[in-house]
Amino acid sequence: MRSATSLRTRLVAAGLASIALALALCAFGLGLLFERHVERRLVAELTVQLDQLVAGIDRAPDGGFVVARYPGDPRFVQPLSGLYWQIEVAGTELRARSLWDERLDLPQDVVGDGAVHVHRISGPLDASLLAVEREVVLPPRLGETRARVAAAVDRAEVARATAAFRADLLPYLLVIGLLLALASVAQVRVGLRPLALVAKRVAAVRSGVATRVGADFPAEVAPLAGELDGLIAAREVDVAKARARAADLAHGLRTPLQALEGDVARLRERGEDALADDVAAILSAMSRTVERELARARLAGRSSAARAEVRAIAERVVAVVRRTPDGAARDWAVEIAPALAARIDPDDLTEALGNLVENAARHARTRIVLSAEREGARIRLAVADDGPGIAAELVETVLARGGRLDARGSGAGLGLAIVQDVAEAWGGSFACETSEAGFTAALDLPAAA
Repeated sequence: MRSATSLRTRLVAAGLASIALALALCAFGLGLLFERHVERRLVAELTVQLDQLVAGIDRAPDGGFVVARYPGDPRFVQPLSGLYWQIEVAGTELRARSLWDERLDLPQDVVGDGAVHVHRISGPLDASLLAVEREVVLPPRLGETRARVAAAVDRAEVARATAAFRADLLPYLLVIGLLLALASVAQVRVGLRPLALVAKRVAAVRSGVATRVGADFPAEVAPLAGELDGLIAAREVDVAKARARAADLAHGLRTPLQALEGDVARLRERGEDALADDVAAILSAMSRTVERELARARLAGRSSAARAEVRAIAERVVAVVRRTPDGAARDWAVEIAPALAARIDPDDLTEALGNLVENAARHARTRIVLSAEREGARIRLAVADDGPGIAAELVETVLARGGRLDARGSGAGLGLAIVQDVAEAWGGSFACETSEAGFTAALDLPAAA
């Protein structure tokens, strides 16, 4: 499930909210424009009605004024129909039948000759009316009398027309909203694609496929990619310095430790075995500490772009161990495909494999086999010998730092523990087992691209 704090979710939510707000404003604005358009049309129609009323004014037999010709709309004679007219002339008020006993309460307004004024007034049944009025001077045959002529229509018609327009508009707005929402989601996907590419490039650097993120990104993302590359470069410099310091420390400490080993030998020659054993124990503890810290310093500086050719390293290690007395007496076999590569520093793999091969040379009876195979994105590298192996209950002791089965044996007892540390530092694991055929020590490592 996508996190609520996802940048994609935030952008999509903001886009959808903006679209909803824009469509709401659009619906309101279009409805308002339509309402004004309808009112303008009604004003135009009422103005025509005014012209017809003015043309229909005539003298009555008694000398008063009458409307000889009514406008053609039948609503003028239908009581309270919503369409009305009214004329004020020479103190006389003429009204449409549709007004019944009501009258148009026109505002006190100064209307110029021929000018049209538009008002919103209250009409019969408290209806809101849209009224148009004009003041005209009648022709000489009518005594050039001034007349105030008005026509009005119920604004409920405007409201009904506007509501119908908005109802017709709603499906189109929903379709437009859906299209805009899809476009917003597509825009977010396209816009965030460079960030996904950055993540992919970082994963490639981490897996060893690439050494840098690169700079082929949009201007907004390029600074981030540049900073990541700068961080990678700075880490590589730190790695190099850490390895150099580890090497300097190794050279600086191993010489005094070798001198102490010579002192232990001289003490034994003098017959001071007790003192020699004490010094040897202290020397062993110091050696373990030095080796442990050197291994930590080296493994902390691992590079994600590391790549080790497994067969080439195995052949080099075997060639070295073969020159030892134990190695020369064994039969060796390297069953590893030439193209097989693991994501591990070659020096670290050399050290780990060297420890395994030396142990096999010491304990094998006749034969040692180095094999490797790829299983998906992993590589299993095994060193098998036909020796007596290790009892299952003693495996934990052997893998502990300083742990060894032969208490008087040579070495600091760090071999298999360092192998395990190397494997874990590179995202792998180490396991060993004893069977009727002998002893097998196996490294599981990530494969290089």
